[in-house]
Amino acid sequence: MVTDDVGTESSSRHGAMTLDRGLQVLELLAAEDRDFTVAEIASTLGMHRQAVYRLLATLTAHHLAAPAGSGRYSLGLGILRLSRLAHPQLRRAVLPQLRQLAEALGATAQCVVAEGSEAVTLTVVEPSDEIFHLSQRPGARHPLDQGASGLAILAGRASAAGEPAAVAEARSRGYVVTHGQLTPGAIGIAAPLRDRAGRSLDASISVIALRELDIERAGELVVQAAAAATAA
Repeated sequence: MVTDDVGTESSSRHGAMTLDRGLQVLELLAAEDRDFTVAEIASTLGMHRQAVYRLLATLTAHHLAAPAGSGRYSLGLGILRLSRLAHPQLRRAVLPQLRQLAEALGATAQCVVAEGSEAVTLTVVEPSDEIFHLSQRPGARHPLDQGASGLAILAGRASAAGEPAAVAEARSRGYVVTHGQLTPGAIGIAAPLRDRAGRSLDASISVIALRELDIERAGELVVQAAAAATAA
């Protein structure tokens, strides 16, 4: 009886280790906009090449990794499906915070997610008692390096060479402020969204207004909303 328990526990630990290593491979493939050789993956993660081959075979079978030619691998299109499945959960987590922001600031509040080099609007809440306000639609796109919401997503990631100065500033301050970058006369304030471990979700919460805002107060509210969404 004891032997069976020990065997089950050992098998469970082995399975958890394999899963952990597979996730490490996925995170590495997602970390840079390039393809990786098996040797690079093994060297970077401190794994044996044969172990990496086995992990890549499993990930490829589930379309989470894909051969990219010349012995290199990239993320597979199955990642996009997982991302789409996660979006409804993210939408539910941020919606109450967006409602509070829209009413407290009298501004349009939104959650934006990264998709490649673009920022895509996931969900929008408009203020109920403001006659003049910006109207945004889910699915709207703009470059990640333009607009408060996209810059906030970049600020949630690790620093990178050549990134906009506003990104580094946002990491220090906790939120991004832009003036008229995407819409003339509009003010955008955004903060990155992270999981409970502090890792970037490649998403942001933001408000957009066509009138003057108390920037410091609005920034604090946006940061608080992002933290509350993380807790949710």
